[in-house]
Amino acid sequence: MLPPMKTYETDVLVVGGGGAATASTIAAHDAGARTMLAVKGQFGVPGVRGAGATSNPKADFWTIRTVGPKGGLFNPPDLTYQDMLQAGLGLADPALCRIFVDEVTEAIKRLRSMGMRFQSKMLATMPATKESKGTNNIVQIQKAVIAGTNTQVLEHANLTDLIVDQGRCRGAVGIDDEGNPFVVHAGAVIMATGGVGQLFKYSFNPPGNTGDGYAMALRAGAALFNMEFMQQGLATTWPTQCMVMLYEMEEPYRLLNRHGKAFLADYLPDGLSVLDASKLKAYHWPVSCRDAAIHLDRAIHGEVLAGRGTEHDAVFLDLSGTQRGFQPEVFDAYMKENGLDIGTDLLQVQLHHHTSNGGIRIDTDAQSPFVRGLFACGEAAGWQGADRLGGTMLGGSQVFGWRAGTKAAEVARERPQGDLHPDDFERLLGERLARQREAKGGTRPQVLHRALQQAMWERLLVEKDAQQLAQAQRFIDDQRGRMHEDLQIAEPFDHVLAFEQRNLLDVAEVITQAGTLRTESRGSHYRADHPERDDAHWLANIFVSRDAQGELVLRKQWINEEVGWEDQGRIRIMPWG
Repeated sequence: MLPPMKTYETDVLVVGGGGAATASTIAAHDAGARTMLAVKGQFGVPGVRGAGATSNPKADFWTIRTVGPKGGLFNPPDLTYQDMLQAGLGLADPALCRIFVDEVTEAIKRLRSMGMRFQSKMLATMPATKESKGTNNIVQIQKAVIAGTNTQVLEHANLTDLIVDQGRCRGAVGIDDEGNPFVVHAGAVIMATGGVGQLFKYSFNPPGNTGDGYAMALRAGAALFNMEFMQQGLATTWPTQCMVMLYEMEEPYRLLNRHGKAFLADYLPDGLSVLDASKLKAYHWPVSCRDAAIHLDRAIHGEVLAGRGTEHDAVFLDLSGTQRGFQPEVFDAYMKENGLDIGTDLLQVQLHHHTSNGGIRIDTDAQSPFVRGLFACGEAAGWQGADRLGGTMLGGSQVFGWRAGTKAAEVARERPQGDLHPDDFERLLGERLARQREAKGGTRPQVLHRALQQAMWERLLVEKDAQQLAQAQRFIDDQRGRMHEDLQIAEPFDHVLAFEQRNLLDVAEVITQAGTLRTESRGSHYRADHPERDDAHWLANIFVSRDAQGELVLRKQWINEEVGWEDQGRIRIMPWG
């Protein structure tokens, strides 16, 4: 007998609260499906559980990568497509990049029709304003559209595992904030759960972005790929978190450690000046080893790890007398709104996790090739490569969210009948929940979480080597042991945090093992012990799945084997990210 619990029925279950989730929910509803949107916490409230990274206020502007008409001068489709493949350094999915290029203009038109206001017809850019409370308004606008439909919004819904029967996804199980179990029977499930930013001490992701979609899909039989490629970038750590995007800045970076010493030159290879590194960095905000600007990022992260940072894990950045080349007045105003005057204040800056370039492997319908009825979009879906162009993640959430919702509504019509068998409930949720209720340890999950964030921020971001990756894996193994032997559930919400910690550890292991296997440096993956790119051995994607015993299986497979890839040595549109 199943324990007393709530049971829900729907055609399409959408999991998540960001722009990909809202886009796919609207698309599924428009395609005629009964639709349920399940979110952690509150739906559509920026910066809280359930809001999604789309509406997390951290930057002075956001951009959707626009594509102009064929033959035009502004971002023509074929050249934009080639730039995406060049940014991915051979590991982006060409079919999905082509879909993005072909459909992002229509996605922008849909947003405009819903009420979105962009900077201009040429640039789908949204500067932060006090009126928008620092968000880009996509979730708020699409939430209003959803409110006009019969979509059921399930808040405080923490899904823990997918229900899969003979390779067909037919729902999910989870718990509410009080630790009470529930089940959702569905004809299709869309994972729009965002990424795994909460794995790291410094991240732009809101609370609740704990890699749930990756971990649940992996346990359900889907594959992840490109997970070693994580976009990271510079931001303040105190007194507030603000992205510091210094595009087209002509002056050299002036960085100081807590002793007031300029340290950047200590990290540069012979023949590379501070000005040279700074000029290269002016072309892209993300950490990337595609050029020598990687040494500037190494210096910032390394100086703090060496114990010469501030009490806020930062170094000082002096921007007095300098100016960003792209919309400098927007940047200056945003900083002042957050209590920072770049003309007089030394900024405390550090590298923060931004997004995962990899994720759940999807086909052109945003469906998993391995689990029928399981879809993914937004940051949960993998289609980008070693680096990505700026604006493609936000735009991709709309393009593939729409595709996922439309196809999921169709697949849901094949919905298999049947209730959740008691044995399946016990395997998916019941046994683990019972163990948590009986736990007599001394460590609450949030204590484990903070320790994991520190360890993974130190060992998996910016720069890593075999020793650091081995240390990361040992830390993961140790935390799994503590989850089993020393877990304390002091209040009902600790159950939720314990399930999230399980997902974080699962995804951390995927990233660690993929990073260990890839013995080269490419894009956002920089191995200090293998600092060069190695196309002869590593022009290949790393896929991760689980075998019948639940063990990770990693395999090399180049998705571009048939079409090939030619390194053109540059990205045409600058700055690229």
